[in-house]
Amino acid sequence: MDSREQTLFEPAAAVYPGQVVSEYLEFHGWSQRELARRSGLTPKTISEICNGNAPITPATALAFEKVFQRPAHLWLNLQTHFDEFEARQRQEVSLSRWEDWVSLFPLKEMKRLKFSVPSRKPDVEALLNFFGVSSPESWKAVWEASSVAYRQTRQFHTRPEAIAAWVRETEIVSQGINLGEFSEQALRSSLVELRQLTRMRADETMEPLQNVCARAGVAVVLVPALAHTGISGCSRWLGDRGGLIGLTLRYKTDDQLWFTFFHELAHLLLHRKKRPFVLDNAAETLNDRVVDPEMEVFESEANGFAADTLIPPSELGAFIRQGVITNESIQDFAERVGVGPGIVVGRLQHDGVLGRHQGNVFKQKLNWSF
Repeated sequence: MDSREQTLFEPAAAVYPGQVVSEYLEFHGWSQRELARRSGLTPKTISEICNGNAPITPATALAFEKVFQRPAHLWLNLQTHFDEFEARQRQEVSLSRWEDWVSLFPLKEMKRLKFSVPSRKPDVEALLNFFGVSSPESWKAVWEASSVAYRQTRQFHTRPEAIAAWVRETEIVSQGINLGEFSEQALRSSLVELRQLTRMRADETMEPLQNVCARAGVAVVLVPALAHTGISGCSRWLGDRGGLIGLTLRYKTDDQLWFTFFHELAHLLLHRKKRPFVLDNAAETLNDRVVDPEMEVFESEANGFAADTLIPPSELGAFIRQGVITNESIQDFAERVGVGPGIVVGRLQHDGVLGRHQGNVFKQKLNWSF
């Protein structure tokens, strides 16, 4: 069972250690003053312990061990359990105040899409566990510290809480991938092999794609997009672990997904020192819709890298200059350059050489078996 799903016993009440001390005094027929003489503690300290106004410290536990002939860890465990109970009681009060924060997140959708949200906990606790934080304030601090560069365009209405949830899920899923040491050289050396994967059946490519990238220190994960995010993918740095590329099936065809993958790969190779965390809500074209001018430069560079890596410009130019493009010529060209024919069709459609309705037979439809 996942540790996040374990049901922990939480008592409705806890005995404070001083009550146990009082019971031992009654058993022995001693007064608090007698215990003070025997333990070397002050009468005031004994009184405060018995009344629950002072904790049992390690030094006190050692004294009680000798006086009552019960091990020090018994007294310390009593104190620890009581302190934990009291802390949980105080937290319960805080949790009730955090419901408004929870309402900002698409928790029902996250559960429906099988995000890593503990299902047996109240919503507030489940969300805190999911993000690995102790409070909404600490969530905000973690999210703001991540320095996300989001390629926001004017056509999307986004919610930062939904975006943060998707990002967190990519982190959690990536933890299950064993990564080699990050190597830019190894990543660049794998480009030909990665291109060749586009020729496979879509539902057979995820595992080899993950394996090739993991050897170079990059985790590739596929996570469903949440509403109000517009996310097609992300690239980010995971510190010492390496890099991460997160993908969605936003456009549901192989040409779009592969272009997004190579676009995010470009961010890791070209921009990780300038923008170590980039989220993309890819549109058909950038045009003037990108809000951040600096991001428009990075996006243009990533688009160019993806397009030219998938289909070398010189090869594409020569193919287009041949004249009439047929299904047979698309297949032959795709085989010659080593990419899937759907990739060729997508590029020709994007460049206006083919209409949006032409050549779609070569595109592979994607679902969550990918």
